[in-house]
Amino acid sequence: QNFKDTNFYTDPFPHVIIHDALPNDIYEKLKNSAPINLIPNRSQDNVRGNIHPNQMKECKENKIFYEFLNYHNSKEYYEEFISIFKDQLNIFYPSLIERTRDLIKKKQFMTLTSENSKKKNFMIFNSTYSYNTPVKSSTHVIGPHLDHYDKINFGLYYLRLDEDKSEGGDLVIYKWKNKYNNFKKKNIIYTEKWSNMISHTEPIKTLKYKKNTFILALNSINSLHGVTPRNQTDHIRQFCYFSISSNKDLGFATPNLL
Repeated sequence: QNFKDTNFYTDPFPHVIIHDALPNDIYEKLKNSAPINLIPNRSQDNVRGNIHPNQMKECKENKIFYEFLNYHNSKEYYEEFISIFKDQLNIFYPSLIERTRDLIKKKQFMTLTSENSKKKNFMIFNSTYSYNTPVKSSTHVIGPHLDHYDKINFGLYYLRLDEDKSEGGDLVIYKWKNKYNNFKKKNIIYTEKWSNMISHTEPIKTLKYKKNTFILALNSINSLHGVTPRNQTDHIRQFCYFSISSNKDLGFATPNLL
């Protein structure tokens, strides 16, 4: 609802950042409906977990959150994404819009749940309540990396509690070092995986872990991102994770054997 053209960035990859993404009254209702009650083993040290909408379907206290996540698993949401990213999608992945719309028309799409796994030739909508458990000692979450190569997009929406004054858990956007062509990027990914990405990248933007903040990005070979270390805290890091996956590898990181 609050998207403006000034929220859209193309460097180093196409993405949208919206602060105060939801009206405050809606944000408060959503936050109060968050399924913290369903988090298992909260005593574990900085463990990442996901709760899918189907897991909260029968919980009345999570009804608003359940509806919120389900909307982000819908074809209507996908059309909203296309309306914003259309030009960049056509640059990065010509014919992808037409192909995925055809899959949706044929009802070859599904929602990822806690029970199912991906089906062949199906688009996958994934929308979860996600969390990192409290931190006993300063812990790194994850350095610069790319999401799975079949993902068309990925997004985060932060639900930080007002009383959480801890440091860390911020999203960092990276870019490849200058003069790295696609051949070199693919070779690094193929041979090194993510073991030495710090030496090949540099951070250019940090999105603070701040309540009611939203980022949505197009996935590509340039969509490098990571999360800063979290300091010791008794608080849970809360966010929503969104992604839409194609029915096949988009090919941006596939090595060229020639």
